[in-house]
Amino acid sequence: MKISVITVCYNSEETIERTIKSVIAQDYDELEYIIIDGASTDGTLDIIGRYRDKISVCVSEPDFGLYDAMNKGLERVSGEVFAFLNSDDYYADNVLRRVNECFQNSDADMVSGNMFICKNGVTTKAVYNKNKKENMFFQVVYPHPALFAKRELYKKYGGFDTSYKIAADSEWVMRVCFKGAKVLCVEDYFTYFSAGGLSSRKMYAALEEQYHVALKYAQLDKYTYMESEIQEFYSIELKKMEIRERYRNALEMRIEDVRKGFDYNHGYYIWGIGNRGRECLQSFEKLGLRVAGFIDSYAEIKEFMGYRVIKPGDIDNEKLICITPIGYEEEIICELKDRGIGKNRYFTYSDMVDAIMRLGEVEK
Repeated sequence: MKISVITVCYNSEETIERTIKSVIAQDYDELEYIIIDGASTDGTLDIIGRYRDKISVCVSEPDFGLYDAMNKGLERVSGEVFAFLNSDDYYADNVLRRVNECFQNSDADMVSGNMFICKNGVTTKAVYNKNKKENMFFQVVYPHPALFAKRELYKKYGGFDTSYKIAADSEWVMRVCFKGAKVLCVEDYFTYFSAGGLSSRKMYAALEEQYHVALKYAQLDKYTYMESEIQEFYSIELKKMEIRERYRNALEMRIEDVRKGFDYNHGYYIWGIGNRGRECLQSFEKLGLRVAGFIDSYAEIKEFMGYRVIKPGDIDNEKLICITPIGYEEEIICELKDRGIGKNRYFTYSDMVDAIMRLGEVEK
C-alpha cells in the first residue's frame, strides 16, 4: 500500500532537514514524499535540494495560506493513504510500516496515533480522550500530525476549507467523521510535535474558530442537544484564554511594572512540580527572580527543571514561597503556618497571575 506524506513549508531552514530525514529514513518501500513550499526566501530550498532524489514531488510557489498549500499537496497525492507532517515535526522510527499493518488488518478509513510533545527542550507524551466521537467538539481527539487517512476520503468529501485560517484541519476531521468515516485509534506514538508555533493572539483566534466548527457540526448532525454545552464550554475557555493573554502581554509589554510587585532581595521557592510549577518558573526566570528551588511534599525526585526539590521540612525561612497546586492552597497555607512561616512570606500562584493579568490588555 502506497503512503503519501505531505510536508508544507515556508522559510523553515531551521527545522526542515530533521523533518525530511525522519520521512526518508522510514523503513517502507511504497513511500511517496511530497513537499509544498510557499516560495521560501531563506535556505529552505537549498536544504530540500540536498534530498531531491528522495522526494517524489516538490513544488515551490506562492500560495494563499497554509490550507491552500495543503490542498495543493492533496491534489498531487497518488497513494492510497496520505498524511501531513509539519515542517518542524518529525516521525518516530518505522511509523509507516506500523500504519500499513493497521490498515491491512482493519476496515478503517483513518488511523489515529498519538504524539510526543516537544516544548522548551522537554518531551512529554500527549494524552487524548478518544473514547467518544463527540469529544471532538471540545478537544483534539485525533491529532492531525499523527493521523493517516485514505485518499478516497479526500475524493469523496473534498479538501480543507480555506475560509478557516487556523482550524481547517479540525473542520476536515469533523466533516469526514460525522459523515461516517471509520477511525482506528491505536496507542502508538507516531509523531514528535513541536509546540509553541502559535502566538497568544493566534491561540485565541484558533479557539474561536474551533468554537464555530464545533457549533457547525453540532447543528448539522444529531448532536443539537449539545449546543448549549458547547457554548458554555467555549465561553469559559475563551475567557481563560483572554486572561492568559493579558498575563503574557503584561510580561512582554509592562515587565518593569510587573517587577515592582516582587522582592528582589530574597530568593523564591516554588511549591509544586506540576505544570503550574513549570509555568511559574518560566515567569520567575523572565522576571529575573532568584529561584532557590521547588518544594513538594510527596515527590521522591531531587531535581526538577534544573532546580533542587526539597521537602517542606527543609524550607529556608528567609525565602519567599509561591504556592502553585490548585485546590490545595489552603492546606499548604495551614502547613506553612504550623511551621511558623508568616503570611508575608508566601502567596498563591493564582493571586500572582491575577495581579499581573490586570496590567495586561487584550488587543481586539
